[in-house]
Amino acid sequence: MAPILVALPLIMTAASSATAAIGAVRSAQAQQASANYNAEIAKQNADAARAQGEAAVQAQQRDAQRKQGSAIATFGAAGVDASTGSPSDVLADSTREATLDSMTTRYNYQLRSLGYSDQSQLDTAQGKNAMSAGWVNATSDILAGATKFYEYGQDTYGWGKKPNASN
Repeated sequence: MAPILVALPLIMTAASSATAAIGAVRSAQAQQASANYNAEIAKQNADAARAQGEAAVQAQQRDAQRKQGSAIATFGAAGVDASTGSPSDVLADSTREATLDSMTTRYNYQLRSLGYSDQSQLDTAQGKNAMSAGWVNATSDILAGATKFYEYGQDTYGWGKKPNASN
């Protein structure tokens, strides 16, 4: 029998193990790339949420200033002194409410941004875990192949067996 045919099962076992190991690593690389992409998108979303929050707070503050200016103008047109008494209380209340609204808006957008940042960190960790798992799987495939290789050699060629004392 041709030597290559005798060794063919060993060659196929080694090639199969190598292919499986390479496949495990490539799969892990693809998973890591996907997770890293998702992490980058989440970072961008966190930045966008922060910017949207600041824009919303500024718009809210401008609106509150317009409303206060309108109230002061209305008081003035009616001949009411806005610096004392009930009109002053109304303006102070309006200022407090506007401040609370701004703080609430800023807080809500910060929470949204934090959620995206957390997701980014989770995606990055997922990518690292995928890569680690890929290397573990590749190592496992190589070891399984080596075991099959040795078992075939042991069964076919008597590798690792003690020579028979009667021979």
